[in-house]
Amino acid sequence: MVSGKKKRRTEEENRKFNQDWTESFGFICNTDGLPTCLICHEKLARNKKSNLEIHCATKHAQFAGKYPTGDARKKAVEELQKTTTVKFHAK
Repeated sequence: MVSGKKKRRTEEENRKFNQDWTESFGFICNTDGLPTCLICHEKLARNKKSNLEIHCATKHAQFAGKYPTGDARKKAVEELQKTTTVKFHAK
C-alpha cells in the first residue's frame, strides 16, 4: 500500500542564521548562508541550533570550558573572527 504523504523538504523551511549563534557557539554565516565554525572552519549543512550545539559539544568542548559564556567568550570569538577574516582574505 502506497502512502499519499509528501516527504518533508528542509529547503522549504527557510531557516536563517541567527546572529546570536556567533557568540554562543563560535559560528559565522558564510556566503552560501550556511554556518561555518570559526575554530575548525567546518561548514554545517543546515541552519539549526541543535546542529551547532552538537558540533561545539563534541569537537570543541575545551573551548567551551576555557571560555564560559560572558565577556571572556565574547572576546575569544571576536579574536577568532579577526584571524578568520585575515585567513580568508589572504588566499
